[in-house]
Amino acid sequence: MFEVKVPMTSANVACGFDTLGIAFQVYSIFDFELSDKLEFVNFEEEFCNEDNLVYVAFKKTLNFLNKTVKGVKITLKKQAPIARGLGSSATCVVAGIYGAYLLTGSEINKNDILKIATEIEGHPDNAAPAIFGNLSASCLLDNEVITVQYNVDDRFNFMALIPNFETKTADARKVLPKELALKDAIFSLSRLGIVLRSFENYDIDTLKKVLADKIHEPYRKNLIHEYEEVRNICESVESYGFFISGSGSTLINIVTDKNKVETIKKKLKNLKYDWKVLFVKADKEGTTFEERNI
Repeated sequence: MFEVKVPMTSANVACGFDTLGIAFQVYSIFDFELSDKLEFVNFEEEFCNEDNLVYVAFKKTLNFLNKTVKGVKITLKKQAPIARGLGSSATCVVAGIYGAYLLTGSEINKNDILKIATEIEGHPDNAAPAIFGNLSASCLLDNEVITVQYNVDDRFNFMALIPNFETKTADARKVLPKELALKDAIFSLSRLGIVLRSFENYDIDTLKKVLADKIHEPYRKNLIHEYEEVRNICESVESYGFFISGSGSTLINIVTDKNKVETIKKKLKNLKYDWKVLFVKADKEGTTFEERNI
């Protein structure tokens, strides 16, 4: 039996629309065990079937590897927040792929794993950091996925601000303009390289100046209830960067003083949508696994 641990991720990171993703030290954990049949443990009933995303990825990977198994028992041990823009689908996909590699004794190839995950997800911006860890910049070139990792300085502190409502990715895509003004594209693209270096060097003062976007956030923020209120609270206490996680509804705030987290939590309690706060650091390892005795 193998335990697979996949980090939660946040895509876009403001100006890195459909390009950047960062991994956090909050994990979805799954066990994979050979069985005589297909079994699911601890999943909600609606996901206990062959359409389960973990199993879909598992089965696709078996085909890729040209391997077969009689059955598999998949146990959900811990899950990152679902449908909140924190890469929950990517954690399921990546876990299923790893499960297939491990149970068939195949040599782990992270580049192939990313290729399979991207085929399922349609884009690599969550899958890449989930697999490799850290801050990942990724793109699709024909059928090839290219990704580069940037080391996030250990001193960075992130707050994941998670409300009690979803923002559907399909809805978040619909609100984006079909055409973009050149000045807005330049606004975001001109910041991208500076943002990457700032995360590596802990240049937090520069990051505060440049971590902004005009490609997707001005449109998507309107789908997130109390966005302005949450942002105002964070900026009134401490904020060295504030951005929408993926397509939402989670928001990310960057702080230097851990004590400020409690102050922000208290202020959020006055809002309507029951905002929860996860204090997180960047994950540096990506997906990990461990063989366990049954």
